[in-house]
Amino acid sequence: MRTIKKQLLVLTAVLAFFGVQINAQDQWEPQTKISGYLSTEFNYFNDLDGYDKEYGVALSEAGILASYQPLKDVSLKMVFVYRPDYSIDQMINEANIQYRLSQNVNFKVGRFLTPLSPMNTYYYAPVNISATLPVLISNHEFFPLNMDAISLNGKFGDDVSISYDVFAGGYNNAMWLNTGAVGFFGNEVSYYGALLNSPFTIDDSYKATRNLAVGGNIRFAYQDYVNIGLSMFNSQKEKVPAMVMGNNSVLIFDSERFSYGIDAKLSYNNTQLIGGFWNSDLTINNKFIDHKGAFVELNHSFVKITPYVRYEDQTSFYIEFQRYTGGVMYKPSFETTLKCEYLHYEQEVQNLDGFVVSLIYSF
Repeated sequence: MRTIKKQLLVLTAVLAFFGVQINAQDQWEPQTKISGYLSTEFNYFNDLDGYDKEYGVALSEAGILASYQPLKDVSLKMVFVYRPDYSIDQMINEANIQYRLSQNVNFKVGRFLTPLSPMNTYYYAPVNISATLPVLISNHEFFPLNMDAISLNGKFGDDVSISYDVFAGGYNNAMWLNTGAVGFFGNEVSYYGALLNSPFTIDDSYKATRNLAVGGNIRFAYQDYVNIGLSMFNSQKEKVPAMVMGNNSVLIFDSERFSYGIDAKLSYNNTQLIGGFWNSDLTINNKFIDHKGAFVELNHSFVKITPYVRYEDQTSFYIEFQRYTGGVMYKPSFETTLKCEYLHYEQEVQNLDGFVVSLIYSF
C-alpha cells in the first residue's frame, strides 16, 4: 500500500510539474523579431593579377533576419543574405526550428551556421568588428559555413559553464565563394594557386555537389572573460572532380577529410583577444596534403570607436600565405556602422595590398 501511495505522490508531482509548464505555455505571448542590414563596400587592391578591375564599389550584402517564437520553448529562425552572383540556395543562410527541452538539452533541425568557431557565429556584417572575415571562415576549407542538419546542444552551469553541440547532416560543397566589390575575398587560395601553376585545381562542378558529415564542439567558459572551444568536423568520403593542368581534363579523385580545431576568446573590460587554429587531415587519392589555418585578432573599444589588428596564416595544398589586417570600426548608432581596413598579403610569388571601406545600415 505504501508503494502505491508513493507512486501516486510521484505521479501527482509529475502532473503538477507539467501542469505548471502547460500554464506557462498558455500565458506565453508569441514573439516575432525582424531585422536586417544593407552593406555597401569599396575595395581596392594593387597589382591584382587576372582581374578586370583593381577597385570597385558594390552592394556587397543585404540581409533579412527573422525569428518567431510561438511557444516559450519553440523558436523558428530564418536568415536570408543577398550577395552578388550567389544562387538563391546559397543566400538562404539559416532556416531552422529549435525546441528547448531544458537549458541542458535543445534540439535543432534545418539549416544553421556550423557552431565550430565564434567567428562563424559572428558571420553577419553588422556584428563582425572587421570589414572582412578571417580566411579560415570565408574560404570554407575546414568546415562549411552552414549545414542542413539536426543538432543536439545544451549548457551546464552559469558563471563557470560547459556547453556542447553535436550535429549531423548534409551540406553543399562550396569551398570558395567570392565576396566583396572586386570579388577577391574567399578566392585567395585559387588566386595564389594559379600564380604558382598548381598542378590541379578543384573543378567548378564540385560546387554543385553535396556531402554528409558529423561534427561537434565542446566549450568551456568563465563568465564573459574566458571562452575556449574544441571542435571537430568529419565528412564522408567523396569523389572530387579536379582539373589537371597539362592534361586539360577533369579527373575524379577519392577524397577524405577530418578537420579539428581550437578557438579562444579572452575579454577584459573593453579589450578582446580572439584566435583560432584548425588542422585538416586531407587525403586525396591516398596522398596526404598539409592543410591548416590560424588567426589571432586584438581589438579594444573606445565607446563608439573600435580599432583592431589581425594576423592570419593559411596553408592549403602547397600554397601558404599570411595576411595582416589593421582597421577601425566606427559605430555612432545602432543603424549606422563604418569600417575602414587595410590588408597586406605576404606570399613568396606576390605580395598584395588592399583597402576596404564598408558602410552598413541596420534596421
